Amino acid sequence: MNLDLMIKRGQFPWRPRPEATELDVWHEYEIPLTGTFRLGGQPVLFTQVLESSHGLSAWAYVCLEPEEGDEASMITFASTDEMREFVEAKFRGREAVLTLARDDRIIDQWTRSRVKEDLSSTFEDFLNGIIRSVNEVSDPEQRIRAKFAGLEAAGSELAPA
Repeated sequence: MNLDLMIKRGQFPWRPRPEATELDVWHEYEIPLTGTFRLGGQPVLFTQVLESSHGLSAWAYVCLEPEEGDEASMITFASTDEMREFVEAKFRGREAVLTLARDDRIIDQWTRSRVKEDLSSTFEDFLNGIIRSVNEVSDPEQRIRAKFAGLEAAGSELAPA
């Protein structure tokens, strides 16, 4: 499968293309957070990696082998920790698609990346790249607004209790 065509701006992260079928939700809280779907017959595992209090969320997708898709359709988990370990293992060592969503809709920031250790550290590299790209914006007012928004978000997330 062409990973460059896995997601489309404006789509729900749990259905990142209109052609996605057979959604199987493993974990949800108001919205699907982890599970599988098929895209062109190819099984795909998806998971929400992070979410902020500002409506921004981070998502990851990895293509599964057909036999893994069959296994995934029958799997049950004793706990969310067990599910998280299973998901991390399926991503580890594979090329994944990482994207951001705002208010449950995929936005333009996405990349393909090999997951080395875990999804969190892989996402950190992706986010660092986005943050560095702010310095390349030619309009100084846009740069300052982007940096200010980042500072505001960091301040609210890191403020002492």
